[in-house]
Amino acid sequence: MTTTQRTDESAIRDLFDSTISAWAAGDAQAYAAAFAPDADYVTWFGQHLKGREAIEASHAPLFAKYMKGTRTDGEITSLRFVTPEVAVVHGRGAVVKGRRRRNRFNTKVNVYVVVRTDGEWSFAAFHNTKYSWLFNTLIAGHDSAPAQAGAA
Repeated sequence: MTTTQRTDESAIRDLFDSTISAWAAGDAQAYAAAFAPDADYVTWFGQHLKGREAIEASHAPLFAKYMKGTRTDGEITSLRFVTPEVAVVHGRGAVVKGRRRRNRFNTKVNVYVVVRTDGEWSFAAFHNTKYSWLFNTLIAGHDSAPAQAGAA
């Protein structure tokens, strides 16, 4: 990995961390600031938000009422540069309150597309989906070899 890639990876990790801090502070504007002006944001229940303004507008009432006092317990699980200006980031996380932590029942899997525009990194796309520990446990034990076509 080059020095430039390390610097870029650090900037992307800082961007990710900024969303964790903004969520904990209940600051919808700071949370949305990590996203590109025209970002695509898909929530775990399938709502598709388009743009930074929509992301901020949808999170403001959540932080003020339903998610007040929560924080995200998240981590980056992989970060891959597709080009020097675009990265794909996978992560895991959960919204928790108080001393609670992420566990197999509340974990979500996230995908971010991160782009550099005018020297600044931002999230151009985000997709959040529920992690099914039961399904993944069952699949892990399944022989995934494809069936032979025409086998008798």
